[in-house]
Formats: sequence, C-alpha cells, structure tokens
Amino acid sequence: MLSFREKSLWVSLLATVIIASLYADNIYDALVAGKSVSAQASASLILRVVIVFVIIEVILHIALAMDDQRGAAGQEDERERGYRLAGTNAAYWVLSIGVISCVVQQVINHYTHMESSSAFIQYALAPMELKLLTIFWLSEMFRFITELYLYRTQS
Repeated sequence: MLSFREKSLWVSLLATVIIASLYADNIYDALVAGKSVSAQASASLILRVVIVFVIIEVILHIALAMDDQRGAAGQEDERERGYRLAGTNAAYWVLSIGVISCVVQQVINHYTHMESSSAFIQYALAPMELKLLTIFWLSEMFRFITELYLYRTQS
C-alpha cells in the first residue's frame, strides 16, 4: 500500500505534467506559428498557469488528506527525509544546469543577432521567463520522479 507522502508525490507529479503540458502546448503553438511572444502575453499565461496549478494541487491534496487522515498527520521518518533530500539534490542539478544553459544561450543570442527563420531559432529566441519556467518544471518533475523511484525501489 502506498504511504500518504508517496500518494502526494504522485498527485504532484500528475498535476505538474498536466499543467506543464497545457502550458507547453500554448507556447509551442505560438512559436511554431512564427509569432513572437510578448512580455504581457507571457506574464498573463504564466499567471493563469500558476493559479490553476495551485488550485489543482490544493484540491487534490485536501481530498488525499481527507482519505488518509492518519497518514497526513504523521511525522516524516528518516527514510522519507532521505528520499526527499535525494530528490531535491537531483532536482538542484537539473535546475542549475538548465539556468546556466539558458543564460549562456541568451548571451549567444545577443551577440550573434539571430534571425527567426526556423522553428529551432524561434525556441532560442523565446523570452527568458518562458525558458526559466520550463526549466523549473523539469527540475520539479525530476524531483518527483527521483523520490518515487526511491520509494518504489527502497521500500
């Protein structure tokens, strides 16, 4: 049987994948169409995505806690703390490498004066906040997956 924390990880991973997929679909459509994404449109999309994400997470975790009240109130044991630490450590590396790559790409874009002639270049020229949010989501998914892997293999 799954522990409360493992169920919580599955809920968070599922919500993150669904919301990130919807976000990526909107961005992908705009970039493939050759439209540049304005800062206002980008901020609006990010705000809507964050609000929907918070609402989904809160509702699903309330339902999960109501279903398993004893597990929700329980203390995190040493094993679970180790899993969380390992997942966070792995996600940190994904986030760090992604942010450094994003900054390097922006510097290269600035000095090469790229033209938007292909879909790949459209991705490269996407606003920095879109890239950083994507990197953040990838690191979070990596954290959830790492923790779930440890729960499944070490339990």
